[in-house]
Amino acid sequence: MNLPAASTALPRLRDELKTYWMDDGPRFVHIAKVAAALTLALGLCMRLELRTPATAMVSVVIVMMHQQSGMVIARGFYRGLGMVCGSLAGLVLIALFPQQPLLFLVALAAWIGASVFGASYYRNFQSYGFVLTGYGTAITAIPAWSNPYGVFDNVVFTVGEVVIGVVCGSLVSALVFPQRVTPALYASSRRNFTNLLSALHTMLDREPAAADFDTFLDLIRERAGVENLRSGAVFEDPSIRLHSHVFLDLDRSFLDTVAWIHALHQLKARVAAEADSRAPTAVDELIGLLLSIVPNGSPTDLVTLEQVETMSTRLAALEDALPAHLGSLLHSLEDLPPHQRQFVATTGSALFFSIADLRVLCNSYVEARTEDRRPWSQSLFQAISGIGKTRATANRMAAMIAGVRAAAAVMLVGAAWLASGWVGGSSAIVAVAITSTLFALAPNPSAASWQIFCGCLAGWLAGFAFNFFLLPRLDGFALLALSIAIAVMVGSYVNTFAKTSILGLGFSIYFCFIVGISNPTVYNPSTYLDTGFALLFGIAVAAVAFSIVAPRAGDWISAQYLKQVRALVAHTARDGELDDLLYTFELPLRDFIIQIASAPADARVDRDHLIGWAFAALEIGRAMIQMRLDTEQLGDTLPVGWSQVQNGWLDALANVFAAVTPQSAESALAATRNALDALPFVHSMTVGPAMLTRCRMRALLHFTELTLQDDTLPLWRATGAAA
Repeated sequence: MNLPAASTALPRLRDELKTYWMDDGPRFVHIAKVAAALTLALGLCMRLELRTPATAMVSVVIVMMHQQSGMVIARGFYRGLGMVCGSLAGLVLIALFPQQPLLFLVALAAWIGASVFGASYYRNFQSYGFVLTGYGTAITAIPAWSNPYGVFDNVVFTVGEVVIGVVCGSLVSALVFPQRVTPALYASSRRNFTNLLSALHTMLDREPAAADFDTFLDLIRERAGVENLRSGAVFEDPSIRLHSHVFLDLDRSFLDTVAWIHALHQLKARVAAEADSRAPTAVDELIGLLLSIVPNGSPTDLVTLEQVETMSTRLAALEDALPAHLGSLLHSLEDLPPHQRQFVATTGSALFFSIADLRVLCNSYVEARTEDRRPWSQSLFQAISGIGKTRATANRMAAMIAGVRAAAAVMLVGAAWLASGWVGGSSAIVAVAITSTLFALAPNPSAASWQIFCGCLAGWLAGFAFNFFLLPRLDGFALLALSIAIAVMVGSYVNTFAKTSILGLGFSIYFCFIVGISNPTVYNPSTYLDTGFALLFGIAVAAVAFSIVAPRAGDWISAQYLKQVRALVAHTARDGELDDLLYTFELPLRDFIIQIASAPADARVDRDHLIGWAFAALEIGRAMIQMRLDTEQLGDTLPVGWSQVQNGWLDALANVFAAVTPQSAESALAATRNALDALPFVHSMTVGPAMLTRCRMRALLHFTELTLQDDTLPLWRATGAAA
């Protein structure tokens, strides 16, 4: 009677094991690769008789904190580069201040602060080079400070050990069951593109309501993750770098499309509230033309390449046919008052240019996934010329505070070291330097620092048991490597989970660091305990500094970002050079949005208010720049005196962001309405590029007016947080 149950239990167990392996199998493969790379690095260092193989082991753990080979190689490349620069800086500091401890520590703290500033200001893996430059100086200079004549040897050994660790980690990751980042890049991009199309339907194919900022935040966050993957993919797939111009077009058209979706949603809400019953019907008809073309995907039904190619073709056809369709639609509404017809003309213009941006997005999406058939030299030239244009930077003041915070933490620990004569104080300086630089870029650096503190504590205790109970009983390299590998595999496995990644990383790093496998190995429990306490003290000081010195999630940092956003509109959008201004204007805004969206919850920060500011700046700033471009394009065909009216409008909007008061908002609203009166809707103009451009100008003015009047974004009140 139990035979049926037994016969079904075995297949069920097999299915469960298969599901478990599908989920956790890659993790086990990864930790096995970490163990193999660690063993290889340890063996090479011992064979070459380097002094501290532990340095190579730490390098393996750090570069292999990612599972994809491209990310490992990218991290390894910038780690090696940063370590070389940091070692050279250490040589200079030792040469300048060999017998002057106070000046040496001041110079070291200033250098680490400058490195943290660079790491916080510049984005992606390039910032990791600044991180290594900072704490690489501490690693090479601090241990040799009391023996200046040995600093050169220390630099040579340290750099050599780091290079061995980086090379071993990169080779094992790339050659042994490689997990490539390129498929993850394309999968993330596909999911992001699907979500964009779904958001388009969600925002435009329903009754008008308040804009859902979380939808746009999720899209922009996802796009930032795609770009992060691309920075690693260039190291394993040269075609990704040759396609950099395509990804640049993707970035531009993506944010433009998001902005148009938001603008069309606002316009649809205004039409529903103010227009005659026939006008909303015409607007819905126009928007329906776009929605009928765009696939409405879902997280479980991702858009296919064939669908995107078909959509691109149909978008091009709609783009060609829309002017004539809009003309006939306006003709059928000629009995309506001009301002009612203007709603339809504005929608048609906004739709025309949103279709153009969406079509560019589709074409770039397809081109990034197909073979580049253009000449190799041309693609290479475009890749090189586009490198400087894709650089994103953060807020300068926030980056400066991060540098000052790191320098202060290093100085505090250094002062305690000098005042007490603490033997292990040098390890505390190394720990505070590593923590202050490594987590300056984390969304919540304080929480990350305390996680790595716990990881270091666990590594310290595990290392004590290993060093003084297990190591004396080991005989031969095989048992030594196996014992270390087992401990590091535990940390690496914990590191593969998002919530405990830093805890696992801290355990693995500090287990390797504090065990300190060296040639020869020294049995000294008191020094071991002192070093462990010093490391914990240094990490704790950095964590406290992150918590109390202008916390990244605090209102002061948010206010600095807000000042930068306001300056972008008040100065850059108003007076910046028009060449590629739209893209350079959008980059810091996107960084601000991601900064606020990724920051931990804080009662002092009104996140919705800040995000509202960001989208208002995006809408109004883009409108200002596009109006300047369109005015330059249409030239003499615009009404007489338009130049003066536009300058007054630009000045009024710039004043709103320069001085946030209700009076400046009223002046900007009056200037916007004055510009609308000065640029009337022309009845007899044939629907064509010139008319659509002119309608876009009126649409931008309407969008600006709507933003200034939006009750859901009370942005123009004078508040201390926004001042």
